[in-house]
Amino acid sequence: MKSPTLSSRLLHGHSARWRYFAYGLIIGLLGNLSALIDLFLHPNIPYLDVTHAIVGGILALLAAILCIMLESHITKRDTFQDGRSRLGPYPWIMVVIWTILTCASLAWSIYNKRQETMAVAMNEARTIFDKDLLYYRWAASQNGLFVPITKSTGPNPYLKHFSDSSAVTDSGRPLTLVNPEYMIRQVYEMQTTASGARGHITSLDPIRPNNAADPWERKALQSFEKDEKEAWTIQDMDGQQYFRLMRPMITEKGCLMCHADQGYEVGDIRGGISVSVPMALLNTLFRKDVFTMALAHGALWILGLLGIFLGAYRITGSIREKEQAETRLRAIINNMLDGLITLEENGTIESINASAAAMFGYYAEEAVGRPIEFLVRFPAGTSDKEDLGAALREAISSGRPLSGLRNGGDSFPVALSLSEMRLGAKRFFIVMVRDVTEEEQRRSEALKAGQLAAIGELAAGVAHEINNPVNGIINFTQVLLDEAEEEGNASFQDILKRIIREGERVAAIISNLLSFARQRDEIVGDVNLKVVIDDCVALLLYQLDKDVIKLEVDIPEDLPLLKGNPQQLHQVFLNLLTNARYALNQRFPGRDPDKRIEIRSWAITIDGRQFIRTTVTDHGTGIPQDVINRIFDSLFTTKPPGEGTGLGLSISKGLVRDHAGQLTLESVPGDHTVAIVDLPVASNDQG
Repeated sequence: MKSPTLSSRLLHGHSARWRYFAYGLIIGLLGNLSALIDLFLHPNIPYLDVTHAIVGGILALLAAILCIMLESHITKRDTFQDGRSRLGPYPWIMVVIWTILTCASLAWSIYNKRQETMAVAMNEARTIFDKDLLYYRWAASQNGLFVPITKSTGPNPYLKHFSDSSAVTDSGRPLTLVNPEYMIRQVYEMQTTASGARGHITSLDPIRPNNAADPWERKALQSFEKDEKEAWTIQDMDGQQYFRLMRPMITEKGCLMCHADQGYEVGDIRGGISVSVPMALLNTLFRKDVFTMALAHGALWILGLLGIFLGAYRITGSIREKEQAETRLRAIINNMLDGLITLEENGTIESINASAAAMFGYYAEEAVGRPIEFLVRFPAGTSDKEDLGAALREAISSGRPLSGLRNGGDSFPVALSLSEMRLGAKRFFIVMVRDVTEEEQRRSEALKAGQLAAIGELAAGVAHEINNPVNGIINFTQVLLDEAEEEGNASFQDILKRIIREGERVAAIISNLLSFARQRDEIVGDVNLKVVIDDCVALLLYQLDKDVIKLEVDIPEDLPLLKGNPQQLHQVFLNLLTNARYALNQRFPGRDPDKRIEIRSWAITIDGRQFIRTTVTDHGTGIPQDVINRIFDSLFTTKPPGEGTGLGLSISKGLVRDHAGQLTLESVPGDHTVAIVDLPVASNDQG
């Protein structure tokens, strides 16, 4: 299994941090949502209110369950883990946003429900207030009421200054005067017992001490003096929560019978009536509604999360399929043997596959963004045309050679094919590039083969024409030699023998040329390598002395005989010595201590067989590395035109190979070249 890369671990860790942050945020927000709402909107409601605990606990539990399920899904599903690397933290950002929106909606719903609850309490308090005020006004309009004296209704001590504060019925039953405040106070006491609602008549300057204002009522009475029309709050009283409403009491004519001594006049604010409505029932209904809303929003939130993660999963799948398709396509393109380059409309390289990059010797990143001329040299005037497609087609179809430019400046022949595509409004060109170096080489070799065939035909004709004169020279020289022997002219005999020998060598060279061209079988026999090399040296000795070239020959007398054709071997070593002489004259036009040729032979064993190794060493110009690999190719020469045919080494290698031997070259440019000839001895065939 492929281990995760550092970048993927960092990316997954980054996404995990977002995920855990989202978990904590979700659970924390939902668990404290109700308390946070009331903290800002209703500071008088305790933070640890029962409603807060119920709503927060339910939402936090739902959030925790969902987070646990989600985390379990994430850790088990590789596909989603793939999605993490593709989508990063964005799904979790959407979760946070959706959670905030859901919480905001729930908060708004709870706020509205709280407002509705407050409106119901306010309406109930106002109804009670209006009813009580109506009682009060009616009683005030009657200047009070006479009622029988009972245990609960005794004479009002604050009305003793009234002469008619008491009365007796015709039957003798005693009555007492009940003023409006006294009546309302008794109504409030009965109302508290029946419904729990409370009422209180109060003033900043009460006649009756029990009518003194509590702190909130005092604050409300003070606000009435500033033209406030109403005051309300939610307050705990005797361990229960109440909605309290208070309005001012305006002095009316009926009020002056008790309060005229305090200096009040009609229209003055002399106090207020406060109504306290119990919130127990309303809070119960509110909690039920909040619970219902919390469940609804929780379900909506869960559905939203499922939608987010389902969408993320599907998007991840689509991205994964697209990436897989792109990967397959990229793999196909990069594994193509031919190079593929895409160009923008202005000729800029938009992409390049691996084969093309390797062909030109660049990394893909180095070529992208460059003009196509960075890689391919077109005929003059091609890139000046406005329509790049037309210009490229013209260059490709013109038949003129196109050259690729490798990293480093080397050029090589390329073949191009062009197609065009459009993506929206953009136009692109697809260029297929093929290195045709080997094709050009095969074409060149085919041409050379044709040349060699022509040379063979020519050689056959030339041999026919030359052999007769050469044979004539040899025959007439033999006649002269016979006469010289009869006359006893020894010096003249040596010259004539040399002429005959060289004539025979000319005939043998022509025969070898025919053998190379027509692959004729040759007659072989035992060959003394020392004699062959001595003959070559004798033939070139005059030229070597003329060029001031020293010759060092180290060939043992007891070397084993070879099996081969002496004329062919003579041609091989004569060609190697001629090339050595040429290299020395190129490096040292005049006299020099290093201007020398070294010839050495010795017996060696290769793979259990006996060979004679002969080395021809010169200290001339040497052979460059890029040339030495082609030095044995037919018609390849490093000499200027007219000085070489490119056949010498090719023929020599073929002749050595025909003798079951091997010819190799080792060279250090500017220092020396060593030609190594390994030839099997005749005893190998006899054993």
